[in-house]
Amino acid sequence: MGNPEQRSPSQGKGVWVIAERRQEQLENISLEMVSGARQLADELGEEVTVVVVGTAGEELAGTLANYGADRVYLVESPLLSEYSAELYVAALTQLFEEEKPEIVLCGATLMGRDIAPRIAARLKTGLVSECTGLAINEERLLQPTKLIHGGKVSGTFLYSASIPQMATVKPGIMAIRKSAASRKPEVTVITPEPGKREPRCKKIGVMKADPDKLGLDESEVIVAGGRGLGSAANFQLLTRLARSLGGVVAASLGAIDEGWAPRKSLIGQTGMTVTPRLYVACGISGSIYHVMGMKDSRFIVAINKDRNAPIFNYADMGIVGDVADVIPAITGRLEALSKSPAQRSKEANNA
Repeated sequence: MGNPEQRSPSQGKGVWVIAERRQEQLENISLEMVSGARQLADELGEEVTVVVVGTAGEELAGTLANYGADRVYLVESPLLSEYSAELYVAALTQLFEEEKPEIVLCGATLMGRDIAPRIAARLKTGLVSECTGLAINEERLLQPTKLIHGGKVSGTFLYSASIPQMATVKPGIMAIRKSAASRKPEVTVITPEPGKREPRCKKIGVMKADPDKLGLDESEVIVAGGRGLGSAANFQLLTRLARSLGGVVAASLGAIDEGWAPRKSLIGQTGMTVTPRLYVACGISGSIYHVMGMKDSRFIVAINKDRNAPIFNYADMGIVGDVADVIPAITGRLEALSKSPAQRSKEANNA
């Protein structure tokens, strides 16, 4: 099979999604991608095709159909039972060369960042990574949007006539929506031969990342503090809360100006723009300069003793109270819940 020729996007076939799963369960990013692909496909008058790589994926087809999938490809092989960038790329490239999709989407996750550039290079097509928005123009071209220059500028990109048009999308950007139409997806099982030799890299285990070393744009949970915390001592309460949630600590400009946190932890117009699954704003008033950096977070919790603070206008959940009282109470409860029943029983007996 040769490389795909240059052609207009209308000669490609549909919007495709590379799904991700963990322990036989679909990751949320996969449902986000399928929901977003459904919207794009409806604009184009095309179908949504989802590719699931691995083994025993047929039971997932119904779930994918609920969110907009018309077709599901199950790329199954014992060689693909565990993730391998080399073998996944070989199998997916082979499929895309044969089927010539118009658009290919996947999450800007560890896997997506690993395989998408390799697939694009093999197909000799373009890739826009870490997108924060997707649209279709009047010429049926994909118009991805992403943050550039350290998150200070939003850029919109336009593809040439090569297919597929590829993009990775940051988790939490696209809302998960069930499809209004009832679908029975066409399921195709294929067994590729992604390589005759053993892969050069093998997974030998998984290590949980140290939250202290995660970048703000990599963390799914961010606990941010502002000047409303009142003191450096109160700001330090955020560290324990962030650890109990498996997240990282960030700050508003007010906290930075007070010297309670380093500049690299700044969220806002002059700092980082983030879209975590959970954003906890502690003692942050909610100025537009800060909100611009976090308003697209999936779920926002605001804690502030001023019930009229603007941050509550953006919050999914608000707690009115003194952060010095509220944060330790929440942290203590989270830490208690994280203990095993045996630990809780032992502590109760020692009390």
